[in-house]
Amino acid sequence: MSTNTNLRYLKGIIENDFSVLQEIYRNSLPQVSKYILQNSGTSDDAKDVFQEGILAVFRRAAKGDLVLTTEFHYYIFAVCKKIWLKKLKKNRFQQVPLAQVEEYMMEEDHLEANWVKSQKWALFNQQFEKLSEECRKVLKMMFGKQSSKEIAAQMGYSEDYAKRKKYKCKNRLADMIKTSADYQRLMS
Repeated sequence: MSTNTNLRYLKGIIENDFSVLQEIYRNSLPQVSKYILQNSGTSDDAKDVFQEGILAVFRRAAKGDLVLTTEFHYYIFAVCKKIWLKKLKKNRFQQVPLAQVEEYMMEEDHLEANWVKSQKWALFNQQFEKLSEECRKVLKMMFGKQSSKEIAAQMGYSEDYAKRKKYKCKNRLADMIKTSADYQRLMS
């Protein structure tokens, strides 16, 4: 996307140009929706967050202090992602990887890298949900820094079995991630 497209989008947002807003929704909403759906949200959540993101861009652009140094798509995605992470944190909803993720800085020169990171987290979430319920429970406890002894007590295992189960579940998740087509695309 060119600088002209970025300027046209910002101008369209400020002027409430319906055709430009439709284009922004068509080009950027699907990726935001995908991220939110993969991180404990609904399609209504995605639409609400996207609208909040557009409003945030409007406020900043209307002040005249918004200069994009990256594609608009990356910028709006990062804004929406930050809004969604704040909502999850506020609601104290704890999905395993989100509990471990610190909010990304909104520095414009890092937006593209943050977008790639978010895709990796989305892949992690997607594969994590495919694990058995037992493995998900064990890994959640492991991510929560619980010891093998604590995991054994909660799951009704011996401590040795808890250690083996953690190892097997962690390796199963890693294998699932590494063999997915999305992983190959992100790593290339």
